[in-house]
Amino acid sequence: MRVLLATTPLRGHVAPALPVAGELVARGHDVRWLTSARHAEAVGRTGARHLPLRAARDEDGTAWLEALPGRRPPGARRVAQDFEHLFVRTIPGWVADLEAELAGAAADVVLVDVGLVEAARAVHERGGPRFAALGVTPLLLRDDDTGPYGLGLPPARGTLGRLRHRVLHEALSRTLLRPVVRALREERVGLGLPPDSAASEVGPISPFLHLQSGVSSLEYPRRAMPSSVRFVGHLAPPAGEVPLPPWWGDVAAARAEGRRVVVVTQGTLATDPEDLLLPAVRGLTGAGHLVVVTTGRRGVTTLPLDPVPADVRVGDLLPFGELLPLADALVTNGGFGAVHTALAAGVPLVVAGRTEEKPEIAARVAWSGVGVDLRVQRPTPGQVRRGVDAVLTEPRYRERARQLAAEYADLDAPVRCADLLEELVGGGGPLPGRSPGAS
Repeated sequence: MRVLLATTPLRGHVAPALPVAGELVARGHDVRWLTSARHAEAVGRTGARHLPLRAARDEDGTAWLEALPGRRPPGARRVAQDFEHLFVRTIPGWVADLEAELAGAAADVVLVDVGLVEAARAVHERGGPRFAALGVTPLLLRDDDTGPYGLGLPPARGTLGRLRHRVLHEALSRTLLRPVVRALREERVGLGLPPDSAASEVGPISPFLHLQSGVSSLEYPRRAMPSSVRFVGHLAPPAGEVPLPPWWGDVAAARAEGRRVVVVTQGTLATDPEDLLLPAVRGLTGAGHLVVVTTGRRGVTTLPLDPVPADVRVGDLLPFGELLPLADALVTNGGFGAVHTALAAGVPLVVAGRTEEKPEIAARVAWSGVGVDLRVQRPTPGQVRRGVDAVLTEPRYRERARQLAAEYADLDAPVRCADLLEELVGGGGPLPGRSPGAS
């Protein structure tokens, strides 16, 4: 196959695509990858060919969003604002880069992360090839079974629950989400397309093949799950991407002594330590655990504490694939990759995050029974301590996490993705439909 891969230049969108690209290359397929120059080295290690961005914004991270006039505080309004500027207003640049590459060399399929679905859809409608999507966030679908994205609402229960969600969807479409809807229509018209697309109304889902990271037990049940959705498991970055910290032996020593290992992260985007790292350290210090903290900022290997407590170890970026199988709990702001890594290892979670799609991830953690949602952006030390105490002492959290770990173990994500892509290209059309909710 000739695969043209494109990913939003965010670590959480690039990293899950690395094992997929590696598997495709290992099978002899030709993979070209459009993304930020900052990720060129990682792309090269998969065997794919890195393609530079020209019209699309080549800026890793979201610092530029912070400079936008009228920046909203954390919450649903910020989610809508960020979605507009990060994934909608950037569509023309991505369409230009994708079409330029396709003009130079054809592709059998375009593979994009979920943030670029509307750009890939536009390319297809303008005569380009079919596209598949990597779902690196919880499914964003508009249906009555689930509430508006970003509010962190549980799935509907019965007719009244579905009616409530329908009313909320309509209300938010006319208010909070109105700028997003208007922006998408404007960008489509600017590309010579009809302002509305029936497929766009469903959500950023590929109608051909949507490779959804995770397992079905972590996603809400839906009566009308698109037949193109396939759950693929954990798209873990290749081992060795992040080196072991110098204090790595302390983790094994703590386990040998019978101490609990609690890992704390707030990802690589929202890295103000006052949000979660410091409340977690203050709440967990002295409880007998070894507390392992990642700052999420390359080169920052300490916390603004003097001194850092003796039962705390700090690293910048930590090898979660090796670390979390040794952990007893993960305290996180809800990054989807970290959640998958923890659950694949059978580790229960405590989640505190209200930015980006984090409320949706936290709500799914609580709904599926694998952890506690603190429902705040900046918890108190006491809230973190009580959450950790709950997942460590109440067996139901670990038992449920282990049940999901068994589901992850049944899915070799890179192999499954490659198999499904080959089936899509070889079949010449969308994959055969499955029953709603099928994996």
